[in-house]
Amino acid sequence: MNYAIDIDRAVDGEDQATALSLAKQWVAAAPEDAAAWCKLAHVHGIGEDFQKADIAASEALRISPDSQPYLFEKGYIAYRMGNQAEAARAFAACAEQAGLADDSFYLDAARIAQARCLVLDGRSQLAAAVIAAAAPDAATWLDGRFSKEDVLKLIAISK
Repeated sequence: MNYAIDIDRAVDGEDQATALSLAKQWVAAAPEDAAAWCKLAHVHGIGEDFQKADIAASEALRISPDSQPYLFEKGYIAYRMGNQAEAARAFAACAEQAGLADDSFYLDAARIAQARCLVLDGRSQLAAAVIAAAAPDAATWLDGRFSKEDVLKLIAISK
């Protein structure tokens, strides 16, 4: 069985119950597999059970603390929970790891997400410094699509 593929199929088919059951089975079968925990976090997030998603994401990061996807997932969950400060920290850590790995996929997405969270947390000046380093055409997805330009507009409005 390939849990990741089967879970993705269940999610794509909008079968939340099956996706959750499979994710729990994967974690039970491989409790030290960070990917299993992150997938469980993702499935809980889809079901908007962000408390459980946060616990699972934290477990994934315990196992693999520098993983960009897990850091981004942790930031996304905190963002959806309304904890902008924690989300900004997770996205900052993701951007840092992406920079070290020279991974532009997560680097700009994490910068944009971090800057958005900083603005929402009342720290527009810091957000401006963070977003300045993002590529001009970069964007990310949180609870909608956000581009560098979107965040710059939000910063301007918040001043």
